[in-house]
Amino acid sequence: AKDSTKFHPKYSKYLRGPFPYVLPYTNITYNDIENFYTNILVNKKRDTPIIQTSFANNITFENIPYIFQQGMWHPLGITSIQRTAILVPLQNREYNAKTFLFNMHAFARRQQLTYTIILIEQASPLDHRFNKGRLYNTAINYLEKQSLNITCLVLHDVDLIPEDDGNFYTCETKYPKHTTSRVRELNNKRGYIRYYEFLIGGVLLLTFDMYKTLNGFSNLYWGWGGEDDDLALRLIQQRMCIVRPIYELAIYTGLPHPRGPRNNARFGLLTWSTLRLRTDGYAQIESLTRIIDIHQTLTVTYLKLDVNLDKTLNKQYSMGNISSLLNTINVHMTSTIKTIIRTKTIKES
Repeated sequence: AKDSTKFHPKYSKYLRGPFPYVLPYTNITYNDIENFYTNILVNKKRDTPIIQTSFANNITFENIPYIFQQGMWHPLGITSIQRTAILVPLQNREYNAKTFLFNMHAFARRQQLTYTIILIEQASPLDHRFNKGRLYNTAINYLEKQSLNITCLVLHDVDLIPEDDGNFYTCETKYPKHTTSRVRELNNKRGYIRYYEFLIGGVLLLTFDMYKTLNGFSNLYWGWGGEDDDLALRLIQQRMCIVRPIYELAIYTGLPHPRGPRNNARFGLLTWSTLRLRTDGYAQIESLTRIIDIHQTLTVTYLKLDVNLDKTLNKQYSMGNISSLLNTINVHMTSTIKTIIRTKTIKES
């Protein structure tokens, strides 16, 4: 009985298919982005196809009617089905963050989302020990305490720009949705890379309830790699399927960036991932991190975090101790499996 044109994103009249992302100059600032979406774009005349600025050329973003109210951007004349928070962890990726922010507002508006964008920066420690899991856990804990009534969480890598507005940034009701099926590196002529089916990194959409069921990310992954696969194992343990859009729509451009050092402990941690589900994750985050600065503007909420409050715990779980702990667990698991086999053999005989 309702007018379908008032729902989104499927019925948004601004959907155009391919998304013409813009690569700004390196001199772009956060103030430039703020001014663009609060002044330049809203004053764009309909007969002006391209906007030229001091920080970017050939901008074809449309002036889609939006209003900022109570911490979120709302499409005018539309009642949103969901309220979306796009969360982006980063460290030493300032240009990527600005490029992402500049493009993602235009992308979200083509889908007529009610949304907010949150950058989560690891300000301490500043070394190679990046901890994406703690950044996500802390930001979602922060969001849950706000009065924004968020219903959909978009966990988004800062170096990925969606290429098609038919890749809807809305959460499914029962299962998480992974939208990073194919990625092509910027200016790389090899085409798209299709990743393994187990992958859930890149862009993942889920609700608060789903996130809590998984107890979020593990807090133990320092460095690059492993935390997404750990979350995938939690999904399997909780019998949660992954929904994916069709390959033609779930496509991204990957922005260039330096890779951090690999986490050499990731394989050991993954072997006992599901054993830690209830004791290592979102429910334990408040004692491990601290938000040291919150900077809010119309275009972004910028959180800076110290993710290393548990210095004693980190020392306790040094590489050597982790290896020792894993060996202990493997011994107990092997013993338990042998006992089960022995008992089963006795019963059968």
